[in-house]
Order: sequence, then structure tokens, then C-alpha cells
Amino acid sequence: MMQGLYTSATGMQSHSVGLNVVSQNIANVNTVAFKQQLYLISDLGSKDLPAGAAYELEMKQVGMGSQIGEVRSNFNIGSYEIGTAETDLALSGKGYFQVMSPDNEIYYTRAGNFRFNVNGVLTNPSGHQLMGIPIDMNGNEAGVMEPISIDTNDELISSDPPKATTQINASVNLYNNQNVYNDAENPYFSMIQNWNGQNEPPLSSQTRSISLQFYDANGIKQSLQLYLDPAETTNGEQVYEYIIAMDPELDARPEYEGTKSAGLLMAGTMTFSSAGELKNMNAFSPQGGDLTDLANWSLAELNNGQPSVTLQMKDLGPQTISLNLGMKGNGWTNGRNEAVGGMTADQVGTEFFNIPAMTEPSYNSNATTALKTSPSLKNLQQDGYAKGELNNMFINEDGVVQLSYTNGQTHDIYRIPIARFTSEDGLYRAGNNLYMHTDEAGNVEFGRAGTENYGKVLANTLETSNVDMAREMVNMIVLQRGFQSNSKSLQTVDAMLQKAMELKRN
Repeated sequence: MMQGLYTSATGMQSHSVGLNVVSQNIANVNTVAFKQQLYLISDLGSKDLPAGAAYELEMKQVGMGSQIGEVRSNFNIGSYEIGTAETDLALSGKGYFQVMSPDNEIYYTRAGNFRFNVNGVLTNPSGHQLMGIPIDMNGNEAGVMEPISIDTNDELISSDPPKATTQINASVNLYNNQNVYNDAENPYFSMIQNWNGQNEPPLSSQTRSISLQFYDANGIKQSLQLYLDPAETTNGEQVYEYIIAMDPELDARPEYEGTKSAGLLMAGTMTFSSAGELKNMNAFSPQGGDLTDLANWSLAELNNGQPSVTLQMKDLGPQTISLNLGMKGNGWTNGRNEAVGGMTADQVGTEFFNIPAMTEPSYNSNATTALKTSPSLKNLQQDGYAKGELNNMFINEDGVVQLSYTNGQTHDIYRIPIARFTSEDGLYRAGNNLYMHTDEAGNVEFGRAGTENYGKVLANTLETSNVDMAREMVNMIVLQRGFQSNSKSLQTVDAMLQKAMELKRN
């Protein structure tokens, strides 16, 4: 009977511990990213009972009670709810955020309720810092994790420096049936010979032009002018002469400043089919001296298949801009398929077949046209921008922390790596929604969010507890009944012992 007391006591003990587990789950039903715990009751060892002679071939055993064999964690993902800030983070799949305590201890968590503290460090409510990999201004990762920190007092963070334009991609419609300059001597470069940078305007007011905007080194928006004038039609193909020029008053190139040549940057021709499609073009660059002299213009060198202009604003250094009007090439040839590298503008003369063209031309889908509508700028893209001030912060699905600025630019400054373990069941619960890595968890591996088996980072989102209240209430009732039944067994055994003691006294 003494064994009965012990067996009933172990049953009460195991059910009591099970109720502690259920109570923990219920207490954390609204805890961010809490993982439900499951209790597993196992039996204790059994002792052998001697069998009578008639049963000597059988083994007689009586159990000695029960115990909590294991408390497991249910690592299934909880549901999601909308957060209150961009720094509320959740993971759509497997993985953990790595955080560091104020005393430099490393922990892991799925609770992404982070906020920036007074020092600009991204921390959770217990002060643990979210770890990330720094990204420099060239987009290169440092490779070593550190606490994510954004110091808005740092000039490199609070503002984005301007960038001077180095590339212009323009798609224009050049149609113009009004021939302003009809120079029979130089029909393809008559605008050059009529240019006068000391006049306002430098060409006849009847000359059509289209503005191509760009940014100088100070981030100030400036404009290049694309002047155009029809030359002549040959074999159904329409030729336009064009000039790329800047405001002569802003031209600070020492050799041209204040002269008639001021403002001239590039000249050339474009050839279109009868349907207005661009067939070929050329570009000539100034070589110094009087630019109204066609001998001072030679075919431009191509950079990645594109011609470029070099200008200089007042108080600024030279600025080179590649110009893409819809096609690229590898060199220059004329209508007779003769290489003409080094040709000057005066060598073109009046013959159509002397007009240089790009070799092996390739065309953009939105190339310049000469359709019978008004001249217009159809599309303009350039890589420069003005200075910008910090506007907002974003965290994308890849876990990349991005800063956006008022100039429309964004810069990646951190990437949040995602940790995974060989065995999540080996993680140690450290409180405050944190886990510690142990040997039982196996190796920790870091990966990029959204790749392979790593979950995506969801900004402005929080993962909720995965506790099932209905299940916990049922478990609580079952444990209560089990505890009551074991206590009743203990009372019964106790009563039997008391009866046995009475018999002995009598």
C-alpha cells in the first residue's frame, strides 16, 4: 500500500507540472510571436512481482507512477497583425532575427517589435539590438554584422549629395517642314555657320528646339537645347541637321567663353525613312578654334556606342554627358561603306552619300522619330539628381533597410540576415521572447530573407502567439480531472493504511 501512495503522488505531480505548462500558454496567448508549449507525460519504471508456481513462466510487473517526460515547443508560425511602425517586423517563414543584449550576449527571436532608441539604434522592448550587415554607398556588404543604427545627425545619413548627370537617354520627335537655313554650300551644317553665341538668341527665333534637362555638379537643374532643321530629302529619306548647345552665357569653357562659339557642344545629322523611322545618325565634336568653321569639327568618339558632350558651368569643372537619342554603333562609315573615322564636318560637303553613319547600329524601342506631328520630347531619362533630405525609411522583403530622400533617391544601408538552426527544439528559452543557441540546436546558419528556406521580412507586421485557446481549455480540464483522480487514489490508499493500523492496534 505504501507504493500506492507514491504512485498517486507522482500522478498528482506530473499533472501539476502539465497544468503549469497550460497556464504558461494561456498567460502568453497575446505575447508577440510566442510559441506554444506541449507537455508529454511518461510512466516511471515498474517493479517485478513474484509469480506463483503456476505462473512461473510469466513476468508480473506493477508500475510506479508517472512523470513529465518532455516539454516541447510548437514552432508553427502564428497569425499576423498589422503593426504600428515600419520597424514592426515579422517573418513569413522559417528563421529568427539575431539580437544582441547590452552586455554583448547573442540571442535569437521571432518577436519583431523593434523601435529606434534615443541613440538611433534599433532595439526591442528589453533593449536588445537588432543585428544587420552594413551596406556602403556602392552597394557592397561589409560581411560582419553589427547593431542597426541610423544617426539622423550624421550628414551622410540626413542628406543625399547631388549627382551630376553623366547619361541622357532622350526620345524626341523631330518633324519640321520649315527650313530656316537653306545653305546650298553646306546643307547639313548650316546652323553651325549661323550660330552666334554673342547674340540673344544665338540662332533665328524661327529655329525649332527641344530642351533636354540635366543636373550640374551642384545638383542644379540645367538645360541643353536640341536645335533641329530639315536639310533635304534624298531617295525618300529625310535628313535633319541638329545642334546640341547650352546657354552661351553659362558656358565657362576657357577657349569659347564670351566668343561666338560659346554654347556649341555637338552637331550632326539624322536620317529618317519616309515613315519617319530613324535609320542612322552621326555626331561631330568641337576641336577648338572658331566653331563656325566646319574644319574645326570632327566625328565624335563613341563611348559604349554613344557620342558625348563635354561642358563646363561657371565655377565648376568639366562635365561629360553621354547622349543616347535612340541608337548605338561601333564606329563610322559613309554611304559607300567606307570607314571615315576622323572626318571633319567640312568634308561632308553637299553629297548625300558622304554623310557619316554608325556601323552596326542598334536601336532602342523608343528611338527618335520624324513623324508628321509637332516636334516634342517623348521621353527623357538621365542619371543626375539634386541634393535630397532624408524623408523616410523602408524595410523590404529581402530584409534590406532603405533610406528614401526628397530627391527621389533610395539607398540601402543594412541587410537583416535570417538565422536558422539544425534543430529548433534545442533552443533555450531565455525569456523576453528570446532564445539562446545551445549545442543541442546544432549549427546556426544565416541566409538572405526570401531565399531558399528563409522566410521573407514583413515590415509593419507582427507575428502573434500560436497558442490555441480552445485546446488549452480542454487540456486544463483533462489535467484537472487527472489530478483529482490521483488525489482520490491517494486518499483511498491513505484510508486503507489507517484501517490496517486500527487492525494492528486491536
